[in-house]
Amino acid sequence: MLRQPIIAVLGHVDHGKTSLLDKIRQTAVASKEAGGITQAIGTTEIPSSTLKEICGPLLEKFKFEIKVPGLLFIDTPGHEAFTTLRRRGGSIADLAILVVDIVEGLMPQTIESIEILKSTKTPFVVAMNKIDRVNGWKLLDDYFLENYRLQSDDVQQEFETKFYKVVQQFSKHGLAVERFDRISDFTKTIAAVPVSSKTGEGIAGLLTILVGLGQQFLTEQLVTKEESAGMILEVRDFTGLGKTIDAIIYNGTVAKNDYLVIGGKTQQIAKIRALLIPEALRDMRTEKKFRSVDEVNAAAGVKISAPGLDEVIAGSPIRTAKTFEEAERLLEELEKEKEEAEIHTESEGLILKADTIGSLEALINIFKNHPIKEASIGSIGKKDVIKAEANQNKTYKIVIGFNSQINTEAETLANDKGIKIMTSDIIYRLIEDYDKWQEAEQESTKKKEIEGLPRPGKIKLLPGCVFRANNPAIVGCEVAGGLLKAGSSLMKDGKPIGEVKQVQSQGQNIEDAKNGEKIAVSIIGPTVGRQIEEGDLLFVDIGSGDYKKLKKNEQFLTGTEKQVLQEIFEIKRKSDPRYGL
Repeated sequence: MLRQPIIAVLGHVDHGKTSLLDKIRQTAVASKEAGGITQAIGTTEIPSSTLKEICGPLLEKFKFEIKVPGLLFIDTPGHEAFTTLRRRGGSIADLAILVVDIVEGLMPQTIESIEILKSTKTPFVVAMNKIDRVNGWKLLDDYFLENYRLQSDDVQQEFETKFYKVVQQFSKHGLAVERFDRISDFTKTIAAVPVSSKTGEGIAGLLTILVGLGQQFLTEQLVTKEESAGMILEVRDFTGLGKTIDAIIYNGTVAKNDYLVIGGKTQQIAKIRALLIPEALRDMRTEKKFRSVDEVNAAAGVKISAPGLDEVIAGSPIRTAKTFEEAERLLEELEKEKEEAEIHTESEGLILKADTIGSLEALINIFKNHPIKEASIGSIGKKDVIKAEANQNKTYKIVIGFNSQINTEAETLANDKGIKIMTSDIIYRLIEDYDKWQEAEQESTKKKEIEGLPRPGKIKLLPGCVFRANNPAIVGCEVAGGLLKAGSSLMKDGKPIGEVKQVQSQGQNIEDAKNGEKIAVSIIGPTVGRQIEEGDLLFVDIGSGDYKKLKKNEQFLTGTEKQVLQEIFEIKRKSDPRYGL
């Protein structure tokens, strides 16, 4: 027997994820939430009878019947929640809808969603939403193909321009996308279904494609298995029952009085007291009335009541068993899954923390291009800070947590040791913030590297401005390029000539003087009239090793410093062909 496919809805904020489901189930979930943005995970079941009503004419046109018992939608608050909903080997979802605003196109969260869908190998359909925003578009028929035919030539052209602009954006990410009615091979091309969550246009086509893809390509995956498996979506109080969990069951059957086995960080076994489900077409998040059932078959969203759920964490995997002995065996299996998900090495790298196995796998995946020293489940503690401090590379002296709490002791120690702790409940922000922080740290390190180096500079000794001939020579001069710092060694015609003891401006000692400034300089070593003369051009004497460091970090030099550095190189090369190598 086939179970109903589980479908995740992803996309950029405000592109219409929840509104699209609202139009199908005719509820007002989006309007009840702050800003119209989904704030919690929900599941919505669309039974086959409803699918037949919505898709009727299209089912006749494409000549196929609905064999699955329905569709189960997971409405997520963003792809960061979707990443935590993972079973071993991929996503908990069988299919996904990627909602894209046809006017705005691909946005940062859309692109992140694409990467997650790729990494979990989840087949998906693109819902090209908000076609009602196309200039001149009119709703003359609820079915997109028929309505498109009734639009004027100009409006059709406007639609095609916007549609294929988005298609082109997908191609840049290595994805072949085409309008669903123009596809000959659905295994090679991703179907894009034009829809409007505002008017309902195109929704029948979207549901038809989802059912068709599920029945044609996921038949083996949708065959129900005996052993139950699921994932906790939410943990919440429920009047009369205390702490309950909202879960999605994606395999097998869960029955009242079964032993509930919870994996992840807070592993435990508890006996199921009650199973509650909302009515069809109702959302578990907003529904207050539930009906009690004796068992639930996959795929389904269900509220579970059991003792001792106070410390349970959303995202944790669950199993059920008929006997306590079987439950203990399943708990051992979940512990092995946890150990397999974690990373422990002795090498340099990042310290990653997450609250659940799914979260950790998602975190590891998103940091796959960075070395990882340790990745584990739990709150951020002192040991994590100590391990981060042990890294030699400054950009690895950081602890990164996804949905992780920070212990007070860890926070205090991190502040004392100068270790960065970065946490977020939005996974794509972590990689963005880390990359920015890493870049800033690298810039800071490079800046410090050249702080103690001589800076490229040249000075011209001004005629009539000799205040002392020697011991030290004090002369008036102009900085003719770059920067002159006190303590710099000077050269004339490539030969060492002396060292700058002090730099003065208007009788005051200064640390350095910039291009164009007129200053007085005391130079230890030369005598005016012998080694140096009025009108001479003197350069800062930079050694070969210092030259290489300056050249490597020349983005921190001014334009005239870069120019003078090149002049110094050319002068030095005349006497030493290996200079700067």
